[in-house]
Amino acid sequence: MEEPTQPADSAGPISSTVHRWRRLAVRHDLEWSELLLIALNLYGLRGNNTEGMRLRLNSEDEEFMLVLPADRATSPFSLRAHVDPSSPQHGLSELCVDGTPVAEIIEAEPGEEVRGYLRAEGTAATLLLQTGVESADLVKCYRDLLQALASDLSDDEPHLFDEVTLSAGGAHEESLVVEHLVAVREAMTSEGLPETTTLGVLTPALRSGSAFAELAAKVGPVLLFLTTETFEDDGAADESEPSVPEDAAAADPVVPPANHQSERLSEILAAAREAGHRTSFTYTVGSEPLDEMRAWLLPLAEQTTMWPSLTILPAESPVDDSQHIAAPDERLDFFLEARRLLEQIFAPTELRPQPWRCYRGLWYRQHAGEHLDGPYV
Repeated sequence: MEEPTQPADSAGPISSTVHRWRRLAVRHDLEWSELLLIALNLYGLRGNNTEGMRLRLNSEDEEFMLVLPADRATSPFSLRAHVDPSSPQHGLSELCVDGTPVAEIIEAEPGEEVRGYLRAEGTAATLLLQTGVESADLVKCYRDLLQALASDLSDDEPHLFDEVTLSAGGAHEESLVVEHLVAVREAMTSEGLPETTTLGVLTPALRSGSAFAELAAKVGPVLLFLTTETFEDDGAADESEPSVPEDAAAADPVVPPANHQSERLSEILAAAREAGHRTSFTYTVGSEPLDEMRAWLLPLAEQTTMWPSLTILPAESPVDDSQHIAAPDERLDFFLEARRLLEQIFAPTELRPQPWRCYRGLWYRQHAGEHLDGPYV
């Protein structure tokens, strides 16, 4: 069992919360740092910063980036900065659990709103869909974003990304997302990125065979992350899909709505695969029992070619905590049980998490008892 990270010259006893979590890590056969990051995603930071926090930390000589709520009054996590010039720890910032230092803070920035950001040690760029921009200006807009992100890495030579992703989680117009993806691909080409550079998209909007065919023709294969949390089923059948006879629908009138939605989502992923695209999805863990989660995810797992973005539902919002299925004192254990079940669900796919893809994930250095290689940021 690994000891929690703690500065050698820090004083004070280890908190009871850290002791309890260490026992939990042993029971679930997890590294300490793995459990620590999961708990941090779950509980957020103590404080009153309603804008949230982008946190880069060092845990056991590896860097991790998280985007967290920072207004959780009951969270055991807090930040501590040593400002006394006479202290040997002057200038050090620490992440603490009920007062016990557990990790070094490299960078802490308030706010969650960004136009774009870098992941995978600078090899992957994410661009937020730019609203309010005229169609004629879209390519220039996305070129400017790519240039701005690249300039953070190199001042001398153009930076070649391996992947560029358009984040369009709030957009529900399919034609709008297609238009912006075409513009992003053109911007990528103008910036010298080869056609083999992955173009990804996070969106609930893409759903028709015609849209997937148009994308294949205009931008080539994309990596689709279907955002299930904001998906709205318009009930319209794609012209390329066979219709269901009325008598067949009447013969099976008691399909649970949640399962009906997951079947619909799996059909969309299947249509994307048929058009030559890679497929995945996002899903937030914590709002339904494990058996319901399993039933909901199984159809999607069959159509997934990239490990999904499985996100932790943060604990205890300032307004309402009823969205969580697990009681507060059982919540961390619930997520560790969910993690094990999710590994079982996706075992037949042989897919493995890429830790850098999810800011609030359930996997960092371990998956199904095996080490996960970086990058982690």
